[in-house]
Amino acid sequence: MPKTTVQVTESTVETSDGDTRETKQYRVTIPKQMAEFFSLEQGDELEWSSGSASNKMEVTVHKND
Repeated sequence: MPKTTVQVTESTVETSDGDTRETKQYRVTIPKQMAEFFSLEQGDELEWSSGSASNKMEVTVHKND
């Protein structure tokens, strides 16, 4: 199975009251083989949760039918 890399984007945003705060967003891509296996389409949702081990995670596919 292919591996993907986590991409991190950090930025400073201004709030409505004039203060600033730091934000950090994480993004990963889904390997094409997984998207095709689960027949993922635009609008489908992925629910991420902790797995049974400290370095595992589970993903549940919610189809937008």
